[in-house]
Amino acid sequence: MGVVDNFKSASVFGKVSFILLLLATFFIIIAFTCTGWAESNETYGGGYKIHWGLWRRCTNQEYTSAIGTVCVPLDGWANDWYAFAQAASCFGFFGILVAFFLVILYLFVNQCKSNGEVATGAAIICLVTGIIQLIGCIVFGAKWDDIYYDRQVTVNTRHEFTLSYAFAMALIASLLEIVAGVLLILECKKGGGTSASG
Repeated sequence: MGVVDNFKSASVFGKVSFILLLLATFFIIIAFTCTGWAESNETYGGGYKIHWGLWRRCTNQEYTSAIGTVCVPLDGWANDWYAFAQAASCFGFFGILVAFFLVILYLFVNQCKSNGEVATGAAIICLVTGIIQLIGCIVFGAKWDDIYYDRQVTVNTRHEFTLSYAFAMALIASLLEIVAGVLLILECKKGGGTSASG
């Protein structure tokens, strides 16, 4: 049986879980690697904006200038809430990848089709790591608002640092992962597997 036939013969819960985890994988890879978790909404005197990611803070300049380097690494930063957001995102990132891999096995590999243990494992990983990722996003958003929003004041100007696209993508990825986990639990409860034997 080919890949298309395997997908067609899968249950609705299996198909939807696959699609949700595919989207979550796309979103979490972008969120994990980009400097778009937060940004300054105004340019500074040198004509640059600051962009924050999980692992580095960068400006939109293409060269080193008077402000120093274009990017500053943030891994190992001794800031508890930021380190928690980084760790939670690591759990979410790897959890989505592992769960997606298990769902691929569950839907497309004959030895794993209709195997409740594979679906249960994927569901548990989705729920646990999705909730951890969601908590990390909540902590990041709450602390960012408390500490960095409207934080920097220069002469007659208040620069705002607002949450941005990568933060939203990480939040969406965690929600998609949790929903996929719930659907996989429903898949297991209804007897799991495919609607046609292969």
